[in-house]
Amino acid sequence: MRAVTETLPALLGAVVAEHAGREAVVSARGRLSFRDLHALADRVAGALAARGVGPGTHVGLLLPNWPEWLAIAFGVWRCGGVLVPLNTLSRARELAHALAHADVALLVAARGFLRHDYAATLAELGVGSRGGAGFPALRDVVLLEAAAPLDPTPLLGAGSADPGGGPGPDDVATIIFTSGSTAAPKGVVHTHGALCLAAAGDAAVLGIEADDRTWGYLPFFFAGGLVAVALATLSRGGAVVLQDVFEPGETLRLLEAERVTVFFAWPHQAEALVAHPRFPDTRLALHKGVGANTKWATALYPPEHHAVGSYGMTETPPLCTAWPWDAPLARRTGSHGPPVGSRELRIVEPETGAALPAGRDGEICVRGPELLRGYHREPPGACFDAAGFFHTGDLGRLDDAGALHFVGRLKDVIKTAGANVAAAEVEAVLLEHAAVAAAHVVGVPAGARGEDVAAFVVAKAAVDAETLAVHCRERLASYKVPRRIWVRGEDALPMKGSGKVDKAALRAEAVRLTAAGARPAPPPARSP
Repeated sequence: MRAVTETLPALLGAVVAEHAGREAVVSARGRLSFRDLHALADRVAGALAARGVGPGTHVGLLLPNWPEWLAIAFGVWRCGGVLVPLNTLSRARELAHALAHADVALLVAARGFLRHDYAATLAELGVGSRGGAGFPALRDVVLLEAAAPLDPTPLLGAGSADPGGGPGPDDVATIIFTSGSTAAPKGVVHTHGALCLAAAGDAAVLGIEADDRTWGYLPFFFAGGLVAVALATLSRGGAVVLQDVFEPGETLRLLEAERVTVFFAWPHQAEALVAHPRFPDTRLALHKGVGANTKWATALYPPEHHAVGSYGMTETPPLCTAWPWDAPLARRTGSHGPPVGSRELRIVEPETGAALPAGRDGEICVRGPELLRGYHREPPGACFDAAGFFHTGDLGRLDDAGALHFVGRLKDVIKTAGANVAAAEVEAVLLEHAAVAAAHVVGVPAGARGEDVAAFVVAKAAVDAETLAVHCRERLASYKVPRRIWVRGEDALPMKGSGKVDKAALRAEAVRLTAAGARPAPPPARSP
């Protein structure tokens, strides 16, 4: 096995030396060998350097899963810049927060994608080709056309400059946004060395080799898409088969035609594939990936598959635990597995931080060289305890074999369709409406989606659920919009002895109302 490289440009260079002619990226927009990807990334780096990108420059990337995404990412890293992947589902308010909070100096964005008009959104924010008044760091914006050729360098400019010597292992590579327990998403800072270790560990536990082909729909602006799908696959010389829009029938056709072997998806997508009329006649090659401990795994994978059950998050990133691909099937389906790579786990009593023995439920804590350096704009090390452990805010226990059994979330976060939604962020948006005096957001079980976002609202003026849903749709990505909104009087909310609203009781009430068939707010528009 090739030694783990210490920077992302070095990772690509090492793979090119071994697998230059093999396919690296497969897309409806074109195919790139590793040699092609490396050459394109070098041209991008030269063009970026000519635009002033150098060590530490924060470059925002607002693109679907196109081949250009990866070429631009490696170009940014070749210059020593910091990549800031941006969520393609973002509304104006969310995009504004990301651009300002991450100190983005250069933004490379698609002009539009599906129903999203990013050029119009940027104009709404007062952002032009040279930035905008509300974004002091932003000085340069480049818009890419969907119909443009794969090579984005003409749009980046005709100039080219020496990108310099490149980054070091301890230099920052990415700032990836994640929804935590606060109203505004946090920027998770990862170094080159940590991401290289994480990619190597993920590839090893998944059993990815050069002959493998991984379905690349999971968005690259999430750590799962960037690290576990793209970097892990590319690091082994495998190919990433891109798809920027999920449609079950087309996805089945693509998986079959490209002989995809490694599968990553959110549960509702996997179940949609299995339920599709074409599924029984589709000859799939899938036998590696995640989801081994799910209901859909037995339908999607063959009986002797090598898929794993896993646990992880942006901060870890992302596969924190998993039994390796060649472990007995009963182990891979029976838990979320032991720590991956160099990570260490500890289960602690949430209130005191005291370590708990196997079999006891407590907060999941993790440490290791693969983890985040910290959160952008927060003091270094502020997210770690005195022993260097990161407290996940999740609840779990270890068994006698050292494998994790995930139980639930301690933090007030709702997981819907594979994405985390901070209740506080949705509450803040609801409170922006003139008729809302208070808002309390909870999650309710939603089958394959995991949870749906639901809200109890105390009104100070006449307002209905649909009006509030429209208000949220205009300000939030579709997966964050409450699917159920109930308007209540303040004296009708369950309270704790401390005088705070009892959210556990509210969750129970939301579950009861949902089960009873209480009319939900109309669902948000379908997400890509």
